[in-house]
Amino acid sequence: MSFLQNIFKKYKNYFSSKNFKRNLKQEKIKLYSQIESKNKYTSKRNKYKLFKTKLEFENTFPDIKKINFYYFLIGSFLILSTVYVIAFSHYFTIKSIDIIKEDELINIDLAYKSIEKYRYKSFFTLDKNLVSEALVSHQPNIKVVDIKKIIPDNLKIILKSYDSFFDTKINQKNYTITQNGVFIPSKESKNTKQIEIIGLNNSLFLDYKQVLNKNYINNIKQIENLILENTSLIEIEKEVYFLKEQELHLTTKDGIVIIFDLTKEPKVQFDKLNIFFKKHLSVIKSGIVYIDLRINQKIIYCPKSDEFQCKLNLKSIYE
Repeated sequence: MSFLQNIFKKYKNYFSSKNFKRNLKQEKIKLYSQIESKNKYTSKRNKYKLFKTKLEFENTFPDIKKINFYYFLIGSFLILSTVYVIAFSHYFTIKSIDIIKEDELINIDLAYKSIEKYRYKSFFTLDKNLVSEALVSHQPNIKVVDIKKIIPDNLKIILKSYDSFFDTKINQKNYTITQNGVFIPSKESKNTKQIEIIGLNNSLFLDYKQVLNKNYINNIKQIENLILENTSLIEIEKEVYFLKEQELHLTTKDGIVIIFDLTKEPKVQFDKLNIFFKKHLSVIKSGIVYIDLRINQKIIYCPKSDEFQCKLNLKSIYE
């Protein structure tokens, strides 16, 4: 028994000793480390396989992009069809044209004729500028064109002409001349002002043609206003327009011919004339055949005593 007790005692001392505990602890740590390392490797391997594995799913939902594209095609077709029906339908075409003139210088028949080609054109695609150009090309005296489209098929047009300025007679035919130089045929004189035009080609067809330059017409008007508003010494009895020379010859009640250059500033020429009348009133009363204002800063006049030679001079220049 003592022998067995000794052996048991030795085992007990060994297992209760520090060395045993230390060795046991190291063995546990070593074993645990091996298990943990194996688990980590397995985990990483599984993750790698998860991302590398191709997952396939069955799509049970419709393709949104395809549906939107089909809706786009259908919507576009409906919009284009609607535009086509509205733009080119017989219902939306110009069937009625009403032209209203605000003065007697507008030829209403010629106006209708000039835009007849636009009847039955599409109401919505009709270009109002083209209509306006057609009207003015046939009657250049038209100053204002007001066009309104009235749904579904009506065109309302209001026309206004430039004002009349002179009356004249060419080839035994009466014309009214508008302020922009257009010749309007007239049955009788409508103005008290008459003008004679020298140098006009009488073979030309003048009806509704812009024959005279608008700027020169404005200069004539300015000369008249300057004389009327600034002096009582000059009373105009006759006006002659020399077309080739662009000159205006005014004949006063005293028989004096005053020559203006229409290509030059009217105010400058009038100022020279006005000064001459104030400073040389005695000369004027004694008689003058003509006063020439065409040369800058000079006045050329011919006294009554040289009337014969003066008239020869004028004849040689203008005939």
